[in-house]
Amino acid sequence: MRNLAALQATPAGRAFLAQEMTFDDPAVFLDQLRPPRLGSGGELPPAQDLPVYVHQQLYLDYRASVVAKLLALRALQAQQPAVQPTMLWIDSDRAGSDKLSLRLYLRGAQGAIAVRLAPAGCEQREPRFIPLDPARLAAGVQRLAAVIGAQPGGGGARLARFAKLRPLLTADGSLADFGRRLSDTLFAEILDFRPRPLHSSALITTGALTPALTELLNQQPAFVASVNARIAALWALDVDARIRPLPADYLPLFIASPLDGRRLRLRLERDGPLRLATAVDAAGRRHRYELGRTELSLAQLDGQVHWSPDVTLPLLVNDRFSGLVAGRSSALYLLAFRPALRSLLRQEPLPVLVPRSWDVFAGAFDSLFDAYLDDRRL
Repeated sequence: MRNLAALQATPAGRAFLAQEMTFDDPAVFLDQLRPPRLGSGGELPPAQDLPVYVHQQLYLDYRASVVAKLLALRALQAQQPAVQPTMLWIDSDRAGSDKLSLRLYLRGAQGAIAVRLAPAGCEQREPRFIPLDPARLAAGVQRLAAVIGAQPGGGGARLARFAKLRPLLTADGSLADFGRRLSDTLFAEILDFRPRPLHSSALITTGALTPALTELLNQQPAFVASVNARIAALWALDVDARIRPLPADYLPLFIASPLDGRRLRLRLERDGPLRLATAVDAAGRRHRYELGRTELSLAQLDGQVHWSPDVTLPLLVNDRFSGLVAGRSSALYLLAFRPALRSLLRQEPLPVLVPRSWDVFAGAFDSLFDAYLDDRRL
């Protein structure tokens, strides 16, 4: 089936994407932007502006596919000053869902050398809840310096650049805090870009996601049916939706296990008229939380456990932004959610911009951290 690159490569594919309000022409995208439906509140942008966001899991380094999104977002503000670039940091995902959340990769004589900075055994937990191990982190920083110093041709200059980062590489705060410190510096130094930060955890704790999630909970069967019908329609068009059909017991939620902090998928369970959100941990223990009978809510989850959304996060913030710059996967799975967003949440989906070019590190090591060490500005 056709992925995003295949769709972008043909006039017919681009026309299909444009029909779905997904563009790779910034001028066309900008013409579609409108102020968000919700006004300002807390950390959210003023309603008179045009807030455009990238959502991204917190990593320690970033490959070209992520940097391409950032460059596209940066260019929008240069073309339209009303655009307010926002970085929606996902600090509530599973830390081990990408290796770059846990380690850095440096160039070595025989290929990439991995240096882990995250504590051992944290892969199944969320970065916002992972404390750093000072001893492991210190050893990792020493290992980084040794690898950089052994690199041929310019090791001294690269070590000098690394020395400027070392004050940031401390065990203060969580793994998410560590990733933010490093990411902010890389973005500022290499991209000269400082988008307004917003964390998924902040949206959870302030209740900003609760209204849309409550709507989805109360229309769960219709949401599952809508998404699955849309996935089937995309497959019939030879378009890869990037997500699988949803099971009947699907819920758009995870919890951090009260016992060991592992991120667990919640499932819908019916007990007569009562609806429950349930999860099974690694030891086979079942965790059950009442959602309600006629009107479902997150009240019991809020009172007992840390929860987080799944890939439906863009739906939950849809009315707080004017547009988004999406990646190669999210641009496609958002297509599967568009009918449900319109019919169930009664919102118009945001216009989406995808980068026209993804190869921002042509001829170089695919790493923003490596670009920093080489002092290569983008």
